[in-house]
Amino acid sequence: MTESPLEQAMSPDIIDQSWHRLKTEHTPWSPQVTREALQSNLLHHILTLREDVLRGTYRPKPLRQFPMQKADGKQRIITAQYLADKLIQRALLIVLEPKAERLFHDNSYAYRPKRSVNDAIAKVREHVRCGRAWLVDADIEKFFDNIPHNRLLKRLKGFVDDDKTFKLLAVWLEQGAHHKSLLGKRLGIPQGAILSPLMCNLYMHDFDMSLTEANIPFVRFADDFLLFTDSEKNARAAMEYARYQLDKLGLKLHPQKTRVVQSGPRVVFLGQKLPCAKR
Repeated sequence: MTESPLEQAMSPDIIDQSWHRLKTEHTPWSPQVTREALQSNLLHHILTLREDVLRGTYRPKPLRQFPMQKADGKQRIITAQYLADKLIQRALLIVLEPKAERLFHDNSYAYRPKRSVNDAIAKVREHVRCGRAWLVDADIEKFFDNIPHNRLLKRLKGFVDDDKTFKLLAVWLEQGAHHKSLLGKRLGIPQGAILSPLMCNLYMHDFDMSLTEANIPFVRFADDFLLFTDSEKNARAAMEYARYQLDKLGLKLHPQKTRVVQSGPRVVFLGQKLPCAKR
């Protein structure tokens, strides 16, 4: 009988890999167990946590929340997990990430192994060199805060294809620092949770594929993306197509951070100036 993703994540080997990634962190194990107390009885705490997960009695601890000042003077709430919850999420990420990597589009670069900002910029420069220098320079407004739970859960259910794993993902999602829309629907995934980047890319996969189906070259890094065309007219059409596809996902282009522009040094993407269009 095939093990579920959750059972695979709880194997001694995966738990060991997960702990190896986290063992230098000073985060408390739980509200009741300090990092120092954990170290004095480490095996007991890890084995107890594993048993709770396998029995179905594990419940994540409330997220710790910290305000962070943004460049525009506003505050963003960053969430932080306790170490016990991080250990379980990291173990599940180790199991789920290879499956996600086989699914994800090649032009999606954020939060993925062996991919970097420099890789994304190299692809951008390649498009510009090939004459696709009219760009849609785009940003998704309040991306993490506005992802609808109902649509994300539908995507997660199809991806994990296992009830126990799905239910745990749903608990983590509901526990996050979300809010409700005017119609009372839950929105938002917690920034700072280990599995949130994977959820982000899973949710955006349909958008990536829709761009490919419409033959619109792109480079996406989480909520920042560029669309590449050979004329201003085509760039404006591409922007409207992206707007339509995001609307189907319950997301919107940021009105102040989205524009049609020719590639050049005045365009900064992921902190780097873009090359000029070929003459």
